Amino acid sequence: MLPNWLHIGAAKCASSWLWRVCIEHPEICVPTEHRPDQPDNVNFFTVHYHRGLDWYEKMYFDGYGGEPVVGEFSNSYYRYLPALDRIQKHLPNVKLSLMIRHPVERAFLNWAHLFLKQKPTGMDIRQGIGVPFEKVLTVHGHAWFLQWIDPGNYAWHIKQIWERFPRENVLITLQEDVKVNQVDFLQQFFGFLGVDTGFEASLSGVDINPDPEDVWDYLEPSVRAELIEVYRPDVEALQEMLNRDLSHWQV
Repeated sequence: MLPNWLHIGAAKCASSWLWRVCIEHPEICVPTEHRPDQPDNVNFFTVHYHRGLDWYEKMYFDGYGGEPVVGEFSNSYYRYLPALDRIQKHLPNVKLSLMIRHPVERAFLNWAHLFLKQKPTGMDIRQGIGVPFEKVLTVHGHAWFLQWIDPGNYAWHIKQIWERFPRENVLITLQEDVKVNQVDFLQQFFGFLGVDTGFEASLSGVDINPDPEDVWDYLEPSVRAELIEVYRPDVEALQEMLNRDLSHWQV
């Protein structure tokens, strides 16, 4: 059984929490931690497409038991155009969900996930552990800019999605909505998938991937302010696309 729904991003936007919620729902089939190869971030249409759909189905969906919704989580899909084209080709009627958050915070946490968690106790990240986050704003930091900053250009990426899939098949949510009211968020999400909206997940109120301790101490105010300006045109476009006030993303 191939998926009829994919959660396509973004990284550091509660996808691991949502994946675990979907594991619990009796009407949803997703790869679980009992299956190999990082089932909470499959990325088949990005990384392993050359292995073929038969391999994909056998590797991740051999546990299908007749659930009406079959899907997987892959944070790379929304920003990799070949992946979107492949999905359109093989799964033209698929539903897509995308959760986003403040783009500067998302970018910084993406960096912190790679480097800050690795620092020895008592050592400052600027003493040579990894790549300083402010590297993204230097002339020769373009590779890091593309890795950490580009994923937050949500308006541009969503336009690419809407060009390939019907808008009614695409659910775009904000991570802050999860923090404000998980019950309402999950009712909206389950309603979009067409499964029981009254299902109560055991992970309500649980943050399974909290930010590293004192993480925000490493985000220089001047770097944050400059990245706000980098993202400003995209955020303004996104407000119109989603018909939602995102002015708090511009401060």
